[in-house]
Amino acid sequence: MIFLGCDGGSTKTEWLLADHTGHVLAHRIFDGCNYAFLGEDGFRALMESSVGGLLSDAGVGAGDVSGAMLSLTVFGEVPGTETLFPAIMARLLPGCPVEIANDSVAGWAGSLAGRPGINVVAGTGSVAYGRDGRGGESRVGGWSLFFADEGSCSWVARQLITEFVKQADGRHPRSAVYEELRRELGITNDLHVSGYLQTQVRRDSALLASLQVVALRAARRGDAAAADIYRRAAEELTEMARAVRARLDFPAGETVPVSCSGGLFRAGAVILEPLGRCMARDGFALVRPLYPPVVGALILAAGHCLSPEAAERMAAQAAKQL
Repeated sequence: MIFLGCDGGSTKTEWLLADHTGHVLAHRIFDGCNYAFLGEDGFRALMESSVGGLLSDAGVGAGDVSGAMLSLTVFGEVPGTETLFPAIMARLLPGCPVEIANDSVAGWAGSLAGRPGINVVAGTGSVAYGRDGRGGESRVGGWSLFFADEGSCSWVARQLITEFVKQADGRHPRSAVYEELRRELGITNDLHVSGYLQTQVRRDSALLASLQVVALRAARRGDAAAADIYRRAAEELTEMARAVRARLDFPAGETVPVSCSGGLFRAGAVILEPLGRCMARDGFALVRPLYPPVVGALILAAGHCLSPEAAERMAAQAAKQL
């Protein structure tokens, strides 16, 4: 049996093809698959080239795939995606059972190996997703890179820019935040930040999230304003976990495991230390993710063919090869 997993976000689309023993047949990363940015033609072309390339790498045909799971950004959010995405995949993998869900689902499945708990994603955007022992599920967040997605890389960048503007104006004292953003953009005129946002970032939203590293550099220099941004990000992400827990049926008094995935957590202690404190305060246990989201998608792809134990053994073997 062969299974196909996909973790598709705004920045990248990662695919994994493996057999039931966990032997990886193909693993590739393509550009982001955000339908809201690509449009129907661009999304369809990316899916076609991705699946075709993966099957070609593995030397197998579409008919050899026993199950597929695609965890895709904006699925169910943009009208029409609920019918368009399955239709595209049905043509690419005829006769194959294909599950499609929002990109938060693979993060949960991979990080907790499909066990009850909550996964908080903070990458380009942010979202929290969880399932309880009865199979109940809940999602919180993931509304908008520009207006919500609290605690994400994009949100951190927005707070950074707000702080920079206030420092440039003299409303706040200038600090490493001011210096690091000017250095990142290579500017000597502060108003050029506005031009960068209105031209470059407006055309490519991924550029906004990439500015998170500027806040990180400032925080690692001991900048209090930057450190406070990460403290507030931790509070936002914990609030999302609380909202998920409130909608699910976890035993009273139980410490609910919460795993994290996404680019923000590459900031290490700068975000993980305040997040750990917030989670412990509110009755959560912050745990390390077991597997990446694309392996989570593989687990879900095999769900109708393998037992949970066999699916996790498959996942463990596949993850070693990534």
